Amino acid sequence: MLARICGRYPALHSPESFTDFMSNPIQAGGTTPDGCPNDPTAPCRQDVRRGWLVHCATALGAVCGMLGIISVIDDAPKAALLWLIAAQVLDGLDGPVARAWNVQTSVPRIDGYILDLIIDFVTCAVVPILFMYKFHMLPAHTSLIMGAFLLFSSALWFSRTDMMTADHWFNGFPSVWNLAVPTMFLVQGANPTSLNHWINLAVLLILALSQLTNLKFVHPVQVRKFRVLTLSFFVAWLAAMLWLTILLPGDVSLVLRIVLIVPGLYQLGLMVWRTFFAAQTDGPAAQRVLLDS
Repeated sequence: MLARICGRYPALHSPESFTDFMSNPIQAGGTTPDGCPNDPTAPCRQDVRRGWLVHCATALGAVCGMLGIISVIDDAPKAALLWLIAAQVLDGLDGPVARAWNVQTSVPRIDGYILDLIIDFVTCAVVPILFMYKFHMLPAHTSLIMGAFLLFSSALWFSRTDMMTADHWFNGFPSVWNLAVPTMFLVQGANPTSLNHWINLAVLLILALSQLTNLKFVHPVQVRKFRVLTLSFFVAWLAAMLWLTILLPGDVSLVLRIVLIVPGLYQLGLMVWRTFFAAQTDGPAAQRVLLDS
């Protein structure tokens, strides 16, 4: 395995020091007093530091995922939800900052796309699916099978080469179980009924089956059309989720449940509009899109 990796990335054979690795983009030839290389095409040291700062912030999502798993194991749903929300906030902020600071150029040794994929699969799929299983959100004897199916379909979706259109809409449900599962858990309240469990099962099954379709789901940060409104709904969704999580283990009012549901209904409406009624502007699939997500 190691030989295959080194064969794919020849630079791994290079016996460079850790300092060389961290500052590789700054080539030999001297620097200006402000730390910028004499070569105008190479990034300044400040750019490299910023790049590493963004990548480290992204990597913290893995820590949030680990702490979320520990919270699930410890039977602490409130803590698990808080860690999922923290991971989502990190995921929402690192992309815009990375684009603003041109991280891909300043730290080319780290592939932000791969880093984001790894962390997203943990925080968007593994942790919430474990949460669903541990806290009995589905009808009896269906949790294990459904959890396995959700992970299976999510693994396939994360491998799609056409996961996003040129105008920043996802093809298929984008495996954001970290939004779907907590929303269901908080909406059903402290005393879920058998009907709640069957509704959860139906919704999760439909979303999972949609992952290998070309139904268009909006990217709340990158989408161009309705961007301000979509981002506002997304922020409101996270804020409502955070507030209701803080209120746990108490039950929530009907008004607060509606506030949590409305952003999801908005996303559903956009999916129907973009898939069936809007002019198709897919163009070539956007490659390596998660680098900027």
